[in-house]
Amino acid sequence: MNSPFDKTGVPATISRRSVLGTIAAAGVLASGGAALLGGVPTALAATVPADDFLRLSEFLTGGKPLQAALATRYQASLAKHDPKFDEGAVALQQYVAGAKAANIDELLARPDLSEPLKKSITQIVSAWYLGIVANDDDAELIAYNDALMYRPTIDVIVVPSYGGGPDSWGQKPPVSTTPNAVLAQENKKS
Repeated sequence: MNSPFDKTGVPATISRRSVLGTIAAAGVLASGGAALLGGVPTALAATVPADDFLRLSEFLTGGKPLQAALATRYQASLAKHDPKFDEGAVALQQYVAGAKAANIDELLARPDLSEPLKKSITQIVSAWYLGIVANDDDAELIAYNDALMYRPTIDVIVVPSYGGGPDSWGQKPPVSTTPNAVLAQENKKS
């Protein structure tokens, strides 16, 4: 009698390739591929596409062209530091599209602009102008020379390439007590 199973009890028609293909398909579905097949939406499905985030950023920062690579980095960092950022950015993108505002000032003047949308606007604009995302110990530097805060004066002032101001490098050095230093201090006073 011919059995469809081999001696180990495994169906004889199953090959190594079909097993590997099944494992690969299961991995794709487990990592979010279900959304591609019309299944349950994943977190990836709830993000603003990179090109749309760039256009949204350009609108929010005044309409001048921005760098796509920086937009990608800002978007990723904002999402990393705020788990609800993607959700807020999607809502903001939809609101901006429906509002038909000519510029950011018109958008901000709308009475139906909610606080969560204002928070998303602030997060995006702050990141682009300051070049950093988050605050304090969690701050992540994304751009220094390309931070938008330098745009208004770029034709007059070179972007500083040194520390962040007085005493930003550490503690103030102690006053020397050697005779020459004491004499120099007394000469300053007179």
